[in-house]
Amino acid sequence: MKKIFKLLWHSGAAIFWLCAILYIGATSIGMLMSTACSWDEVEELYSPNGEYRAYVLLAGCGGFTTPSTQIYVERVKSRSLSPFTINETGQLIRLKGRPDQVSYQISWKNNEEFVISGFDFEKLMAFENQSWGPNLPRVYFEIAGS
Repeated sequence: MKKIFKLLWHSGAAIFWLCAILYIGATSIGMLMSTACSWDEVEELYSPNGEYRAYVLLAGCGGFTTPSTQIYVERVKSRSLSPFTINETGQLIRLKGRPDQVSYQISWKNNEEFVISGFDFEKLMAFENQSWGPNLPRVYFEIAGS
């Protein structure tokens, strides 16, 4: 009976250490990969009343990925005290290439309407066209040549 308990004890210890080593290895790889990406703000444009800020990011994750241009809008001055209020859009558009290599224009029609225009449809990687509710401006897209 002692041999069975001893075998179970050592098996449990071996399983524990194997799991610990695998967990530490996976966590280390995850931490290294998360620091490989960078997001650099390259441009910003405030709405006429200064309530909103549109900004352009250069996103890159190392030599094996294509850098991308991403555009967001955020509310600078909050009207709501609710913690559930959305004060920033998700990524509105993502274009393939660096901002200095991609043609695009960002502008404000007025305090509540934001326009992204002049981009080449072939460079489009992703976009999100929806109303973000009353707390954020309405976003419009205009493709080059339209």
